[in-house]
Amino acid sequence: MPSDSNNNGPPQPNPVLTAYEGYIRDTPLVTRYVLNSLVISYFLSFFVNPAYALANIPLFTIFKFELYRVITSPLICTDILSLFFAFMGFMNHGIRLEQSMGSSLFAVLFFSLTLVSNALFLIISVILWGLTNSQGYLVGASMGIWSVLLAIIAVECSQAPPDTQRRLFFLTVPTLYYPLVLLALFSMFAGVKLAYCLGVAVGYAYGYGKLDRIKVSTDRVKRWESHESGGCLRGFVGRPGWVSVSMASGAGAWSEAGVAGNSGGSSESSGFQMFGPRGGRGASDDSSSGGPGPHPPPADPAASKSSFPSTGGRSLGGGQRGLLSRGSKSPKTPEERAALLERAAERRRQQQREDGDSAV
Repeated sequence: MPSDSNNNGPPQPNPVLTAYEGYIRDTPLVTRYVLNSLVISYFLSFFVNPAYALANIPLFTIFKFELYRVITSPLICTDILSLFFAFMGFMNHGIRLEQSMGSSLFAVLFFSLTLVSNALFLIISVILWGLTNSQGYLVGASMGIWSVLLAIIAVECSQAPPDTQRRLFFLTVPTLYYPLVLLALFSMFAGVKLAYCLGVAVGYAYGYGKLDRIKVSTDRVKRWESHESGGCLRGFVGRPGWVSVSMASGAGAWSEAGVAGNSGGSSESSGFQMFGPRGGRGASDDSSSGGPGPHPPPADPAASKSSFPSTGGRSLGGGQRGLLSRGSKSPKTPEERAALLERAAERRRQQQREDGDSAV
C-alpha cells in the first residue's frame, strides 16, 4: 500500500519565504535599502520615535551640529498608511529608475535631491525664525520619503514631452503640472508642508538644468565601482541587486518588455535628460531579440538620458500602468490564452501520470 508521503508529494513552499526571495531578486539594491530602512523605522516607532534622532530639525541639525540628519530624514516612517503608499509608489518608480541609470547614479540622484531640499529647508526655517522670533520654525521637521519622491517626479515631468498628460484618479492634467497637482492633493489632506514644497521646487530646478554643478559624470561613477582603482563602491558591486552603470538598461527599463522583467526588446520613447544639461542626444537603446544587452553609458553626463514613456509617464490611479500600479502580465490575445491553457492541461496530465506511477 503506498505510503502517505508518496501520495502527498514534496512539501509546499513557504509563501512568506517565497515572497521575500522574490523581493530580494526583483528589487535593485538602493531601492531595497531605502524600503528596508522605512520598514525598520516603522517598527522602531512602536518603542521610540525615530524622528527625534533622524529627522531634519533646525534646532538639532544646526545649533547642535547633528549634520547627519540632512541624509537620514527621508528614511523615516512612523505610520502604516505612509509605509503602504511609500511601497506602492517607490517600488514601481524606484525599481525602474534604478534599472534605467544604475544603482550608483540613482543613489547620487536620491541623496542630491535630499541634500539640496534639506539645506533649503534649514535656510528658510532660520530666516523665518530670525524675522518672527518664533521658536516653532526651529522645531519644524523635514522627514519622510515623499519629499524626495515628489522631487524625483518633478525631475521626470519637467522634461517630459510638452503635450503629454497624466491621469490622477479621475482627473487628467498636463504632465508638466502633475507634481503641483500631487502637492496640492497632499496639502489638502495633510496641510501645507514646507518640505514637500521644496522637494517639488528642487525637482523642477534639477530637471531644468539649474543644478548641473552637483551632477556627476559616468566616468567618475565607473571609477567608484572599479576594483582595479580601489573605488569607494567596489564592495557593493557584487551584492545581489546591484546595477552597475555599464549594465544599466537605459530606456529598456521603461518599456513594457522591461517592466515584465527585461525579457527582451525595447520601445522607442521620448525621454528626458537625467544627468547633464537639457538638450543633446540621448543614448541609443540597442538590444537583440533575446533580451536587452548592456547599455554602455556615454562618457559625459551631458549626453546621458534616462528615457520615460512618450505618453507622459506613470499616472496615479489611472487605467494605464501608473505610479501606484504594478501592472498586469496576463496574455493579451486569444492565441496566448489558448497556449497558456494548453500548457496548464499538459502539466496536469503529466502530474496525474506521475501520481499514478507513484501509487503503483
